[in-house]
Amino acid sequence: MTTVTVSSHIAAPVEHVFGLFTDIEHASAHVGGIKKIEMLTPGRFELGTRWRETRNVLGRLDSAEMEVTAFERNRTYTLTHHKGGVGIETVFTFEPSGDGTNVTLAFTLETAGLPPGLLTPVSWAIAGKVRDVLMRDLVDLKKSVEAYVH
Repeated sequence: MTTVTVSSHIAAPVEHVFGLFTDIEHASAHVGGIKKIEMLTPGRFELGTRWRETRNVLGRLDSAEMEVTAFERNRTYTLTHHKGGVGIETVFTFEPSGDGTNVTLAFTLETAGLPPGLLTPVSWAIAGKVRDVLMRDLVDLKKSVEAYVH
């Protein structure tokens, strides 16, 4: 199992930050790495919400079906998806802090069932790339929220 964590302070109230982060239908307008969103469940963002997200990964388009597997409005949510026999979970945490909100993303790559050590060298390489992607996403979302609020 490999976990990558990134954090940022966003100068906006938690309700605004959480609202933009969970506006999945419009995510491609706020996150440069997301090329397309296809909603699979109607209605507001909540436990069980599902969508297909398409990103440019290493020069080619790649889609993944995402699902909200834990949810507490304005505090936290967890996205889960599976790709090539690997479980991927990303936990988003929102904490009010002074004049804004501290946001933390914790991405976990679960390789249970694969031979021990098989993915260890690959996991470290993937972790660096994932950290870069998560930070870019977080910077994009921070800019969008702060531009909206100010």
